[in-house]
Amino acid sequence: MRIRSYLIVMALAILAPVVVSSAVALRMLEDAGRTAALQNLQETAQSVSRLVDRDLYSTEASLQVLAGAPALDDGDLGTFYQQVRRAQRGDDGWITLLDGGGQQLFNTYVPYGTALPPSKPAFKIKARQVMDSGVTKASGVFLGAVTGRMMATLNVPTVTRGGKRYVLAGAFTIEHFKRVFASARIPPGVTVGLLDGEGRFLARSGGADDMIGQLARPELIAAAAAAPDGMLRHRTWEGRESYDVFTHSQLSGWTVAVAVPVAMVDGAARQATLVAAIGTLAALLCAVVAALYFGQRHVREIARTAHEAAELGRGKAPAPAYSRVVEVNALHAALHAAGARLLTAGQEREQAEAERDELLRREQRARLAAEQQNQAKDQFLAMLGHELRNPLAPISSAAHLLKMPGIDASRLQYASEVIARQVGHITRLVNDLLDVSRVTRGLVTLNATELDLRRIVADAVEQAESLVAAKRHHLELGLPPQPLWVRGDQTRLVQVLSNLLNNAAKYTPPQGRIDVTLARQDGVAVLTVRDNGGGIDAGLLPRVFELFSQGERAPDRAQGGLGLGLALVKSLVGLHGGSVAAHSDGAGQGSCVTVRLPLLEAPASAQSAAAQAVPPKAPGNGGMRVLVVDDNVDAADSLALLLGEAAGYDVTVCHDGARALELAAALAPQALILDIGLPDIDGYELARRLRLHEPTADALMIALTGYGQLEDRARARAAGFDYHLSKPADPQQILTLLALVRL
Repeated sequence: MRIRSYLIVMALAILAPVVVSSAVALRMLEDAGRTAALQNLQETAQSVSRLVDRDLYSTEASLQVLAGAPALDDGDLGTFYQQVRRAQRGDDGWITLLDGGGQQLFNTYVPYGTALPPSKPAFKIKARQVMDSGVTKASGVFLGAVTGRMMATLNVPTVTRGGKRYVLAGAFTIEHFKRVFASARIPPGVTVGLLDGEGRFLARSGGADDMIGQLARPELIAAAAAAPDGMLRHRTWEGRESYDVFTHSQLSGWTVAVAVPVAMVDGAARQATLVAAIGTLAALLCAVVAALYFGQRHVREIARTAHEAAELGRGKAPAPAYSRVVEVNALHAALHAAGARLLTAGQEREQAEAERDELLRREQRARLAAEQQNQAKDQFLAMLGHELRNPLAPISSAAHLLKMPGIDASRLQYASEVIARQVGHITRLVNDLLDVSRVTRGLVTLNATELDLRRIVADAVEQAESLVAAKRHHLELGLPPQPLWVRGDQTRLVQVLSNLLNNAAKYTPPQGRIDVTLARQDGVAVLTVRDNGGGIDAGLLPRVFELFSQGERAPDRAQGGLGLGLALVKSLVGLHGGSVAAHSDGAGQGSCVTVRLPLLEAPASAQSAAAQAVPPKAPGNGGMRVLVVDDNVDAADSLALLLGEAAGYDVTVCHDGARALELAAALAPQALILDIGLPDIDGYELARRLRLHEPTADALMIALTGYGQLEDRARARAAGFDYHLSKPADPQQILTLLALVRL
């Protein structure tokens, strides 16, 4: 055989396995590329499903927190609507409250009080199913009767403490889910669809809004119903042959389907195979024509190419290489590009896994935070119940003692003192709760004047004196000889220091020591309250000024409290531009709280001292006619008895607004004490009518009510009341106001 023929045969013999191995490698590459693309598609579906679940879990947690609102328990739907409205996120979602029969009570899409259409029977049945199951459920896609928009809802069953059942439903529009899709970074050419439990489109990428509410392809619905996740190859509604990967949302049961055209997955691998085949054929022809000259070089090049293909088959990306043979060089480039794509696919898969892990960690942190908030709420309610029950027991005992026949004067005085003391305790608890509410909502306004901090210390010590004396503590004051002037609200600053003194007295064993010092330091007033009591645990110290923070409560711990005092101290000091800090060396080592307030160099006027003076009490008016109106019979009768016995007033009692108008016209009282929550007309309307009648147009009018917010006081003034007192009011304060009347 001639050398030329031999070389040709040798070249053919050498190139034949190269061609075969290249074809196999390219087929493996094609399969690997298709598999990697489908895996990426599955990860995209799972990522979108996790984003949908995260959004739904966040909405469920928000609705469950709203379901515990006191306004809902009290049936105050107007207040609850405002709270829900503030909690609403964005313009593409709103919240609906349904009653036990499935009828909408309000919808934050429209203003409160807007007439809502009656719910359809099927809608009511589904609402009752949610209530009966006690489990959060997601609805299918439907056209909202109020909004006229395609939407879906997440329905959370709610049961109040009074046993009333509701459903809080968070509504989502198509635009909401589109934003969720956008955040998932969906590759170009990929279509994402979200299907409800019946297989209808909730949302679909690509601007196919006309398909919302329509059924997906039957084969996709059947596959999604048969397995929690999977893949199928079928034609979409647009007629494209596509791979379709689906998975399910854990919370809602909705189906996330991700489709990609078959051509996108198979096209790249097929193109590489075609290019490689053409290059191989060209290399074969060149080898036959130039076998004598290029035979040996071709053998080396093909051998190297085979080695690189084998490396690629083992998952290693070949290094860039150059050959003078164009076809072989193209094969090198194709192998290198395929290896680079494999590396990129691996990196993208690792990135997707990292994102998935981060989403799981965020979900776990959110769940832990929700559980901690729920636990804090339960602990606070338990403490509140305990603190309210404690004074009720001695009040009940004293009340039974007063009903005993033949009770002597000493026991009568003892029972009265017990009731007054325990009512004062309950009043302080309620005032603390109201103060916390006002501070956290930013409703506290300061009546700022120029004050001498030494006077603040004296007033606070006077308030805490009874508790300090009861515990037989030694209270030591260290005050400077010169005034320390600050600008602030006298009542609030006295409240700050009295809270600190009460805490020191409560948590210090009997016969302890409490030191109060006041000093000037670098233009700042430094007020320190130090005790040798139980101290503060190191774990509690960083959060001692947070709401409801307290040390561990043992059954024998009798100090009480709701964990509000120090939180109020921090908030009120902050409103004055100051700061507060606590220090303790540990349990049993005592504690020290330091308040810092900015100083004034000197008072602006001589009115500062006069502003702190106590006005003299007005004289009494025995025999004055007083009308008391309150639907609480015991409250009205006891107040009438007090006014008659203490000041000799001529007191008349009634329990509704209509009777009050009749008595006012007949008796012409000089003073009226009115409750606000009356059974027929409220106290505001009653006051306006009384001001229009001549006998009571100029009478002293006092609102005595349980409504004590700033807006309640403003409404009272607008209705014509002279004064507003919150229940339970100090009897001496009522007597002082009545004594202002000039007969």
